[in-house]
Amino acid sequence: MSSKGSNLIYKQIISNRPSLLRYMPDSLQEAIIAAFSNSYEELYELESDGELLLENALEEILGSLQGSHQLLGQLRYVWMALILAVVVEPTVKYYQLDSSFPEETIGRLTDWLLKTLVGMLNPQKKFYGDPENIEDIILVDFRCLVSTERISSFQVLSEALDVYINAVKSLEPTHSLQALLDILDDCLEGYAIFPGSYGRRELFNWWLLDVVPSCWYLLAPTSAYSLVDLEDAYKASALSRLEEISSLMWTLILTSAQDQNENGEKLLSFYDNTSFNFIDKVKGRIKYSQPTIIGNKRLAGEVLEA
Repeated sequence: MSSKGSNLIYKQIISNRPSLLRYMPDSLQEAIIAAFSNSYEELYELESDGELLLENALEEILGSLQGSHQLLGQLRYVWMALILAVVVEPTVKYYQLDSSFPEETIGRLTDWLLKTLVGMLNPQKKFYGDPENIEDIILVDFRCLVSTERISSFQVLSEALDVYINAVKSLEPTHSLQALLDILDDCLEGYAIFPGSYGRRELFNWWLLDVVPSCWYLLAPTSAYSLVDLEDAYKASALSRLEEISSLMWTLILTSAQDQNENGEKLLSFYDNTSFNFIDKVKGRIKYSQPTIIGNKRLAGEVLEA
């Protein structure tokens, strides 16, 4: 398949992505609906009775996102870590304009995603595997990351930097789930994206309804959540960056699918063997325009209606 052909199919997938949500696993759809329907004390919701823990909801959703294909599940985890790393970048830049830590981390995750995907699609090339010297990567001298100038809110910067440290940890299969939970703690409850209690539920809804489904299909989210006063130019740049990486991943997937079909080989399953092939599912649905449905619920923006 030519690069032009892959790009065309990718654009069709993006334009019809709402119709894909209903084909996520039932367990993931149910976890999303349940999490959306509940209130959480950790998000400063007054109607919460404190009995439901946000961490339990996150663990259930991430468990469903893993699926039965371990390496594909880790790809989704790392992709989510990368999305959040891009969103957190303005926080680090606000305090440390010249810091290269965000770019280096995002580049490392992008490199791992593409090489791992190539290895999955072409096992004989054996590109994927554990990252080299991961202990050296995550054992960063924290003092070098913090400016020598007085910082008005050390918590904000430290939690933002913690997102990048845990993003690198997510590259290790045995650490990926816990690393992602730690990232979500820094973002949803901590100050990595913005300080204070206001807007926590809206941030959670963005992650739940946009980021999670996007990660299942290795797509970029439709929006980049940020502080209200962040320039629209940066939001557009962040989304463009994520869309470019997602497009590269899908180019690899679609090209490999075409090559395997031409060679008479069995197409690699990306849908955890629950029914017919992931690629066939996507290509078979992109020509339709259906309402955005998760289970028997209708999804409209940030609202799920019965």
